[in-house]
Amino acid sequence: MFKILHIETSSLYQKLISDICLELDIDYVSCSSSKDALEILATDNISLIVTAMEIREGSIERFIELINRSYSKVPIVVITGNDTFDDRKKMYDLGIVDYIVKKSSRDEIRDYLKAFAVKSKTQYLTDMYIAVCDDSKVDRKITERIFRINSINRVDFYEDPEEMFEAGRNYDIYLIDLILKDSSGHQVIKKLRSEGCKSVIIAISGIDNVKTISHVLSLGADDYITKPYNNDIFMARIRTCARSYSLYKEVKEKTLELEKMAKSDGLTGLLNHMEIFRQLDLEIEKKSRYGDNLSLIMFDLDFFKNINDTYGHLFGDRVLESVSSIIQNNIRNVDLAGRYGGEEFMIILPKASLKQAVETAERIRDAIENCLFENVDLKVTISGGVAECIKENSKELVSRADNLLYKAKEGGRNNIQF
Repeated sequence: MFKILHIETSSLYQKLISDICLELDIDYVSCSSSKDALEILATDNISLIVTAMEIREGSIERFIELINRSYSKVPIVVITGNDTFDDRKKMYDLGIVDYIVKKSSRDEIRDYLKAFAVKSKTQYLTDMYIAVCDDSKVDRKITERIFRINSINRVDFYEDPEEMFEAGRNYDIYLIDLILKDSSGHQVIKKLRSEGCKSVIIAISGIDNVKTISHVLSLGADDYITKPYNNDIFMARIRTCARSYSLYKEVKEKTLELEKMAKSDGLTGLLNHMEIFRQLDLEIEKKSRYGDNLSLIMFDLDFFKNINDTYGHLFGDRVLESVSSIIQNNIRNVDLAGRYGGEEFMIILPKASLKQAVETAERIRDAIENCLFENVDLKVTISGGVAECIKENSKELVSRADNLLYKAKEGGRNNIQF
């Protein structure tokens, strides 16, 4: 849980920050003196320190020095009414991460604290896998020590890039030395990008000239860190890249989720009407190109209106969900199932003959007939029509399967026609 320690002598600003933290679901603890703050830090897991410049029992300079010495991983933000260049410079020189003026609006302070709380900087890295490719044993040890100090443990070290590629692992961050024994960092970076790697790639080197750095960045590196490392700058650069990559992954995941929602039926999780037709067009195109078999099943629940009228629409939804699950469990991975509309379903069976499709339809029909619903004495049945694609387009094939479905309905329901 993200937790803020607020050191402030003004009860007005204590209440302001406390209310914002309550609104953002952030743990909040406050005090007014450096002594009390140090006692809290010794017992609580603090994620961020927000302090005024005016504190009791000691100077702010001495307090920040103590924090940096004993709790260096906890970032410090100064919030104050003093807005002078000298004050800002003095605080930044002491190692604070930011300086907020009290005249900032409540919304500005809220947005600032929310950005910190979304994910602490170290958390971005502790969840990520890192590869370091460096043929210098000394530099590998230095890098290992920096990561260990910052509690970053998911790190693999490689002396040879071929060993890294042969490992076959996908990393979130790659640290690649430019000067390697039997290769070059340039080649490694180019190979990673050519293979579609979207991860963070950071070049590391003792070479410090503009042309080299510019060339490496043009090859696809996200950043360039020079040796010997300054520990704080090294970690700050990696954290920045990690945060950007984490945001990229979140956006990608949300995009995929939205794409899935656009293609799926909200109730059953099967493909929706538009998407199942689109997939049928694609499969017919493949059949015409390669000459493979292709079959289609159209299903319709029997007397579904009676189920809704007798047991209610919520129970009717439950029936549709159960039927959809049975369909999914009785088709192959290559088959595609969709909700055609209402209580009607469509199943596309690539490379399946009419005989194979009929067997699948009968298996599904039988499973649905034997499905039991808790606390309800109800037998659900389904009728189906099966057609093998000859040279029809998607509408013609669906129409033929649909006609067979209605033939099954006219033949007494709970049967498959082909």
